[in-house]
Amino acid sequence: MTGDKWFRPKRFGYGATPDNWKGWAFMVVWIAIVVALSVALLHAGAAAWLVVLAVIALTGAIIPLIKAKTDGDWRWRWH
Repeated sequence: MTGDKWFRPKRFGYGATPDNWKGWAFMVVWIAIVVALSVALLHAGAAAWLVVLAVIALTGAIIPLIKAKTDGDWRWRWH
């Protein structure tokens, strides 16, 4: 991966937030994928718990990418 960072550590709490247009574009595309997958699974007759499980699994799969594209470490921040 390149040295280009898309996210920055959150000011309060744990995790990261988009820092530039690439981070925001990634989040918009990710939300579109999650919504499309959820609608497709529900339309196909899948149970709601299966949709929730699929979203959790896919979200867990992208966390390493977001961590790699974050400028700094992930830790709890109080102030």
